[in-house]
Amino acid sequence: MNKDKKNLWRKMKRFRSIYLLLLPVLIYFVVFSYYPLILGIVKSFQEVKLLGNSEFVGLENYKTVFTNSQYHQAFINSLIVGGGTFVFQFVWGLVVALVLNEIRVKILRSAFQTVTFIPYLLSWSVVGGLWITILSPTGMINGFLRLLEGAAYTPVAFMAEAGFARTIMIFTGSWKGAGYFAALFMASIVSIDGSLYEAARIDGASRIQQIRYITVPVIVPTMKVVAVLSVMGILRNFDQIFVMMNATISDKVKNLLYLIYEQGILKFNVGEATAAATVVLVATLLITQAVRKLLHYDAIYE
Repeated sequence: MNKDKKNLWRKMKRFRSIYLLLLPVLIYFVVFSYYPLILGIVKSFQEVKLLGNSEFVGLENYKTVFTNSQYHQAFINSLIVGGGTFVFQFVWGLVVALVLNEIRVKILRSAFQTVTFIPYLLSWSVVGGLWITILSPTGMINGFLRLLEGAAYTPVAFMAEAGFARTIMIFTGSWKGAGYFAALFMASIVSIDGSLYEAARIDGASRIQQIRYITVPVIVPTMKVVAVLSVMGILRNFDQIFVMMNATISDKVKNLLYLIYEQGILKFNVGEATAAATVVLVATLLITQAVRKLLHYDAIYE
């Protein structure tokens, strides 16, 4: 045992410079990630008061979260909007990447990739304001429909129609993030050995067949990684809802994070808000684990 301890100490002493370099990173995560996480979980079992000490209330905050219809609706909205955005963003990004790979003119490919990636770089304040303007009664969409139907056309307030609310959120979210997904897929596609395509062409394979039997199968591991990382954000979409939501469509798009912000920041109901945040954390872990199992994610490293 003493010999093992000596060997361990010798190794630590040997790599002490590496440990010292890792120390600031460890301190950062402890202070800004793990400590707030633990503090939030503790607060979820308390009734936090603006003045005075907090009182321990057990599972009361969790009972409120699980029995309140507002949280039920917010959870459904989170799953529909978040899940729909993930699916369309994933497919859209994959299609863009495959199209980019087929463009042989370098200037056109660079221009197309830049145009599709720019929305990802913009904040939701910009993107949300842009689409609110486009979808307004005097915006571009209504202007185009007026050209088709003539003077008798009645403008539609898309952002005030509950029936369009979720579709708009899913579409705009996918439009913003598809370029980023495409960039991730392109990074994998460009690493494919060109001799595979050359052999396929010699065998008479069409471009569609090359995409189906070479490109897509090769990037499947990348697709799995992107899917697992992206599914973690299904319940954590706040910026888009904060910017684009209004009172007429709130019942259809208000999600868990916005409700947590409303309860914790605006109403200072910190105990209930932290309980809801803990539920979001656990639900995200369960959803991510389910997707990992469904996609056989761990097989990538076998």
